[in-house]
Amino acid sequence: MERIERQRRLKAKIRGGEPTLGLFIKIPSPQAVELMAGAQFDCLVLDAEHSAFGIESLDRCIMAAHLAEIPVLVRVPDISSDLIAKSLDMGAAGVILPHIRNMNEAETAIAVTRYRDGSRGFSASHRAAGYGAIAAKNHRQQSDEVMIVIGQIEDVAAVENIAEIATVSEMDALFIGCADLSVSYGVDAANDPCVQAAVDTICAAARKAGQTTAIYLPSSDQCDDMRAKGISLFFISSDQALLSDAAKKLCEDFKLKT
Repeated sequence: MERIERQRRLKAKIRGGEPTLGLFIKIPSPQAVELMAGAQFDCLVLDAEHSAFGIESLDRCIMAAHLAEIPVLVRVPDISSDLIAKSLDMGAAGVILPHIRNMNEAETAIAVTRYRDGSRGFSASHRAAGYGAIAAKNHRQQSDEVMIVIGQIEDVAAVENIAEIATVSEMDALFIGCADLSVSYGVDAANDPCVQAAVDTICAAARKAGQTTAIYLPSSDQCDDMRAKGISLFFISSDQALLSDAAKKLCEDFKLKT
């Protein structure tokens, strides 16, 4: 299936440390997915942690991503969320799991996405298995091979345990969450020196373990600096931020010209 091959290529690109660009989708609308897919991002991320996604809107947006031929990830609220299995059954290419704080949580994050040597419940009647068109054995094997799992590093405890977390080789990337790190460190901004020191610590541990690192940026302005740290997976902006910024610029330009 072409969907499986797209997912396989994205996984290989992420794990290979190639520059990779994703966009957060915060508007729970299949039209938002269609529009943003046309811009040729490497992947889209449905934000079910911090946006108004429910199971039905996730289903419609994942379907839209399939039709637009772009891999889509789902950021879930936590590693025990029932949205993990449901998102994968609906055909998401993988999941982003917040607040991975130690090796045990990293290993649990892998297990909940795997059939073999994992805890993912099996069915072959859903979209990811072609509604039964893919043989059960083939679906189990393919899914485990191409599933993308990204763990967010966004707590002081995670930074303290980063050396062991980074050794969980099945994790496809470690996603540095600067906003939550600033909260965890008790500072006001993501550019605080202690947060930036944490970013350096995470990147150093990831490099040593041969692990891919990811980060969210509001714009591409800092990409060169982050690339110099070894970060290769970038989630830049969101659909609602792009829409809001474009609307504000239009109004500003109009006022200047009238």
